[in-house]
Amino acid sequence: MHWYTYTIVGTNSMTTSRQQNIDRFYDLLNEVTKKFPKRTLDTVSRDRLPEKGVYFFFEENENRENSNFNRVVRIGTHAAIANSKATLYDRLYNHKGSKDLTGNHRGSVFRKLIGFSFLYKDHLDFPHWGDKSKKNDKLIKQSEKPLERIVSTYLHTLPFTVLEVPGPSSKDNDRAMIEENSIALLSNFERSAVDKCSNDWLGKYTKDSKVIRSGLWNNKCVERKEISENYFETIERHLKKMKNWCQHGI
Repeated sequence: MHWYTYTIVGTNSMTTSRQQNIDRFYDLLNEVTKKFPKRTLDTVSRDRLPEKGVYFFFEENENRENSNFNRVVRIGTHAAIANSKATLYDRLYNHKGSKDLTGNHRGSVFRKLIGFSFLYKDHLDFPHWGDKSKKNDKLIKQSEKPLERIVSTYLHTLPFTVLEVPGPSSKDNDRAMIEENSIALLSNFERSAVDKCSNDWLGKYTKDSKVIRSGLWNNKCVERKEISENYFETIERHLKKMKNWCQHGI
């Protein structure tokens, strides 16, 4: 396995900076949005999504440096373990929550992290938030519904796009590789910041140092400082084969 670090050596023997690779990532993501235009979780339905893919969330008030283009704040996927039957819809629905805007943050790290941010920012009293041992306690889950609704309302404002990535369920499939490498590339954890989060970003309140220092609603793979040699080629390959979801009712 070959890896790229802070500077990436290409086939032409010229070094490529992290900034240039992030720019390349966003150029590719812009092509993804032409096939799967940005949308929000409140419009999620099974028949308007690829069965399998990697998703990228943005925030309207979080922009790239010297640009009006929103920066990515969360990357995720599904079926990245052997024998998993989870679909992209299943994963996004876990983030979305129910019709009444409640949800289950114990089944979504994304929801949990956002909930902690509101909890600390607004000095709310939900002492068991994030405690998985309470997952079957109906009284506690009922008491947490107000915060679940706050989380859902916030999540429904975040646009996302999807790169369609078919393939079997496994820990080293292309979805997992793209997710992990995208997080590694965009994370500002313990490195010079590129497209840093704004001073008002909600994630700064979560008290999770990996979220705060990475500038992402992710707390896995953010410490990684290198990306795989075939990362961009893998994205480009799946992008080329991807259906045009503009023609699927979006």
